[in-house]
Order: sequence, then C-alpha cells, then structure tokens
Amino acid sequence: MKAFAVFLACLALPAGITPASAADRWDGRDKAEHVAVSAVLGTITSLHFEDKWTAFGVAMIPGVAKEIYDSQQKGNHFSGKDLTADALGAAFGVQFGHWMLTRNGATYRAAF
Repeated sequence: MKAFAVFLACLALPAGITPASAADRWDGRDKAEHVAVSAVLGTITSLHFEDKWTAFGVAMIPGVAKEIYDSQQKGNHFSGKDLTADALGAAFGVQFGHWMLTRNGATYRAAF
C-alpha cells in the first residue's frame, strides 16, 4: 500500500508541465475546494489507519478517480493541478489527524 501511496503522490508532480488554461488556474476556487475536501478525507482516513502513507493513499483515491473521470468527459481534461491540490489537502489532513485526533477524541499525540 505504501508503494501505491507514493505512486499517487508522483502523479501530482507533472502539474507544472500541464498546459495552463483559463479554467485551470492555481488561484481558482476549484483548487481551494480540492484542498478542503481532501483535507477532510485525510483527517478521516488518519483515524482509521495508523500508517500515514496508507491514510494518504486512501485519501487520494477519490481525487484520482475524479480526475480519471474528468479525462473521459468531452471538453474536460485530467488536471495535474487539481491532483496537486488534492495531495496537499490530503497530506495536511493526515498530519492533522495524526497530531490532534485519536480514536478516543481530540488530544495531542506524537506520531512522528
């Protein structure tokens, strides 16, 4: 599972190579939504998986699935920028979940 999580993270790397379009801007509302949703998913998965890489990989699945779906739609494309926003949000959520939350409620837990 760790290799899968690393693979998903590497998918986000070509984001800087992706041609920029007016609809796919870094400062668009869409990117903030990707970060927010992925942060929530990262926090939730961190409560179910002790390993951060596993939690990150599971939190990335919906974002990758959405981008694959988008690539199949006419007039839409696979966005590395969206996937990068997903990765940032998921990483933040997983770290937040491991640092502040446990299965018993909110607390501090050193997980690094």
